[in-house]
Amino acid sequence: MLATLTTRKATIADIPFLARIEYEASLPPMNHCFWDDLLEGTGTSALAFTAAMLQAEGSNWGNVSDFLVIEEDGKPMAAAAGYVPSEQEDYCPLTLSRLEVIAEILHWSPSTTQMFRDRYLALWGGDLKPLFLTPQANWIIETVAVLPERRGRGLGKKLIKALLDEGRSRGHEFAGIMIINGNEAARHTCESAGFKPYQTFHRDYFLAQAGEDFPGITKFGMRLN
Repeated sequence: MLATLTTRKATIADIPFLARIEYEASLPPMNHCFWDDLLEGTGTSALAFTAAMLQAEGSNWGNVSDFLVIEEDGKPMAAAAGYVPSEQEDYCPLTLSRLEVIAEILHWSPSTTQMFRDRYLALWGGDLKPLFLTPQANWIIETVAVLPERRGRGLGKKLIKALLDEGRSRGHEFAGIMIINGNEAARHTCESAGFKPYQTFHRDYFLAQAGEDFPGITKFGMRLN
């Protein structure tokens, strides 16, 4: 019997799965999640933190209602978010105004919360709208990931196309996606879905900004209508 694939909107019951998807999406190409560094000494894993962030609606890069989930015979296998970037909030991953709610969910002490806040601001900077994160479109696709054991079946491309259709149905003119340089699998997937390179921030940009040895990012864009 052929397996049945379905695509649906995520619900709060999906938060543990979405936390894993966010973690998987953060790993390539360096095989390292930046949340792990920020959470050192807090006693909190990246999975637990991401789940709390989603529960508190504290993500600037897609909250629960922004995600589409692909499942096979009722088991989720892949997910991705599509959202309209906010002009009021910053463009970095965490909505800092929700940090106290996240800390309450995680039972953090005030000192732990402040330690995390300081580290977060040191990494992302005091300017909460950094140039390299400025959205290039009014419909952003983010956090595209497939569980490792389910890869190689075109599910990432299927999710992107579904989110592009959602963007069109909402009347958005342009879609954007951002890929870390060196993540060739993600680049191939987004280009096969129709995205074209729009702007690249190379390694030297990040060395000049913060002394970080980071491979850089490339933004991709697509006209929807």
